[in-house]
Amino acid sequence: MAEISFKNVSKAYGLTKALENVSFTCKEGEFFSIFGPSGAGKTTCLELIAGIKGDYSGNIFLGDQNINSLSVQDRNISMAFENYSLYPHFTVFENIVFPLKSPRAKSRSEQEILEIVTKNATDLGISHLLDRSPSQLSGGQKQRVSLARALVREPQAFLLDEPIAHLDAKLRTVARANLKEIAQRLGTTIVYVTHDYREALALSDTILLLREGKIEQIGSPKDLWNNPLSDFVAHMIGDPVMNLIDGEIKEDNGKYFLSSKDITLEVPKKYLSQESMKKKNVRLGIRPNDLSASAGTDANANIKGKVYGFERKSNFFYVHMMLGDTFIVARSFNDKQLSVGTEISISFNFERIFFFQKTFEL
Repeated sequence: MAEISFKNVSKAYGLTKALENVSFTCKEGEFFSIFGPSGAGKTTCLELIAGIKGDYSGNIFLGDQNINSLSVQDRNISMAFENYSLYPHFTVFENIVFPLKSPRAKSRSEQEILEIVTKNATDLGISHLLDRSPSQLSGGQKQRVSLARALVREPQAFLLDEPIAHLDAKLRTVARANLKEIAQRLGTTIVYVTHDYREALALSDTILLLREGKIEQIGSPKDLWNNPLSDFVAHMIGDPVMNLIDGEIKEDNGKYFLSSKDITLEVPKKYLSQESMKKKNVRLGIRPNDLSASAGTDANANIKGKVYGFERKSNFFYVHMMLGDTFIVARSFNDKQLSVGTEISISFNFERIFFFQKTFEL
């Protein structure tokens, strides 16, 4: 195992900046996820660590060793891809054993190789599949074979590039649990790329959120969920996404309001920061689960309107509301039948509001 560090790394493809002055450290034995939308620079990070891509500025370290000038073959790193890259004409056993028989592999006896393959296959629950071909495997089984092939090398770190992205929802849930269990059992260094916030939250010790090649936030899953540093971070994590309401903080007779062309929302002063009160334009954020919706008119509600749409969950509804150009989603436990156009009242849990600087258009 070894820690992986980026020190002021920048990478461009022509005039396009894929990474710009990126610095981070994935600690030894850590499950470190690189998360962000398409084009954020996630896979580029993995390719630079693996040595697949070069021509960058800055420095990359594997442990204490600067690996800028090391060839792919000289980096003791294993990488698993979204498509698994299994050899279709090999059996599962032959796929797993392949790295152990490469010309650069450590010299081992056939018995040692057999023991290594058997152990990893047993650990991953695929020992009964060793004689099968990849075409006879499910998506989850292929994922485990791909991981077993990476594991047999006993590398200093694993690089996983969206290895479960194309599985259906049910299989992804199982695969996430499998990956978490494997990571905890092995205690090895893992850098994991994903565009799915659920994977990042469920698997990671630390999450790096990239935006257009720049770091938006680094922290634990709890940090990014409870303390997003920007409207972009808040918008990227959650489903439904965090409500973002643009406006201006105004004071009237000792009361404070978030005011926009669509909404006038009274905000108790104790929930306003000095910074938010000074800014002319602010973006208020609140998650749908921190908004309580009820059918009909509630005199104590913070805002009122009509149902624009709704979706039923197991024991509640997510109610959609449009106020001019402002779209709001709130949670309702009211069993009363909802329909488009129903009068709705929404109450805010002001202890769970955020104020951001606007950095993108909704």
